[in-house]
Amino acid sequence: MRRKPARRRKGPRKTHRGGPVLIAFDLSRRKLFDLGHPARVRFRIHSAAGQVRVRLVLRRPGSRAPVTTIALGSRATGRTQSVALTGREAGSLPQGRYVLRIAARDGRGRTLRRAKGIESTRELSYVHHRFPLVGAFSYGGSGARFGSPRSGRRHQGQDLVAASGTPIVAPRGGTIKTVAYQAGGGGHYVVLRGSGENRDYVFMHMLSGSVRVGQRVRTGQRIGQVGSTGSSTGPHLHFEVWVGGWFSGGKPVDPLPLLQAWDVSG
Repeated sequence: MRRKPARRRKGPRKTHRGGPVLIAFDLSRRKLFDLGHPARVRFRIHSAAGQVRVRLVLRRPGSRAPVTTIALGSRATGRTQSVALTGREAGSLPQGRYVLRIAARDGRGRTLRRAKGIESTRELSYVHHRFPLVGAFSYGGSGARFGSPRSGRRHQGQDLVAASGTPIVAPRGGTIKTVAYQAGGGGHYVVLRGSGENRDYVFMHMLSGSVRVGQRVRTGQRIGQVGSTGSSTGPHLHFEVWVGGWFSGGKPVDPLPLLQAWDVSG
């Protein structure tokens, strides 16, 4: 009885035996602010190799095309690794939702597998600005709006009504330009120059401030509290946005559309 000749393989069989295996993968926060505090990416990979080359890939949900790839270089296996993710590793990311995926390859070209029950992706949103209040608030009535009449002038900002002591945070990372007090006007106020943009942000009627001139702050960093200092009838934040310098060649613009956009995204 004749034996059938063995079927010849067209190429070497690919195998993952001994290749890198993802044991743990986590992201410390799912919302990341441009110029804010970084997120921490933690992962652990087991492999027969002492090191593997690791990269993080960011893509839009529903798309396979990467928006950016972050090379982490060679990483030791068998131990938990932790890296900071700022969103600025390859230039500032466009605002929006992303899927973060971890990938790795060892020296023999074997790619990363996942251990049972372990996911290699995490959802992430990236936002360029943050709403300046942390807590309950309202936009007030018509008198709180930009351009509403005042005695001999027009209102140059938007009032946000909130309880005294409500935290005020930086809507954009930047540098504190002014920290001052005006008894007959804005009370305790702060002026922040946004980094990478031609805007000044102004915060008035605060309780005594907690920042100093020249200080660098991150997006979302606390800079004070809502108060009713100066010429004020109740606790609120008077918030202004100036294109160009505040009272130095710039002009105020209506902050309400920006606030409403940040209220949804932030």
